[in-house]
This record gives sequence, C-alpha cells and structure tokens, in this order.
Amino acid sequence: MPQTDDDAARLEQLELKMMDLEVTVQQLNDVVLRQYRDIEQLRRENSALQKKLDSINEPGPAPTPDDEVPPHY
Repeated sequence: MPQTDDDAARLEQLELKMMDLEVTVQQLNDVVLRQYRDIEQLRRENSALQKKLDSINEPGPAPTPDDEVPPHY
C-alpha cells in the first residue's frame, strides 16, 4: 500500500517532534548532571564545615591556675 502525501507529512511531523524531544532530553540530562555535581560539592563542603564546627565546640583543656587573670584593684 503506497504512502499518501498526508501520511508522509504526518510521519515527517512525528520525526521532527522526535528530534526536538531528543534534544530536550539531552539538555535536561545535562542540567541534571550539573545539579548532581553541584549537590555533591555542597555535601563535601557541608561535611567539612560540620567537622570544623564540631572541633570548635569541643571542650578545651581545663584552665590551670597560671591561666587565671589576677584581679585588678
């Protein structure tokens, strides 16, 4: 059964839409990949900052009598 002009036009439209969809999917994939990398970088930075904060909050050595400041009269 030979293709009519209407069928050929519909097929061409579908092919064009498919090509547009492939481009869109690739662009979305690129965005998702970039976001994934950004999120991983932020997780590493957050972890480093959390460790730094934890080390700041750790109690230091107990003060010795030499550390005491004499009262001023």
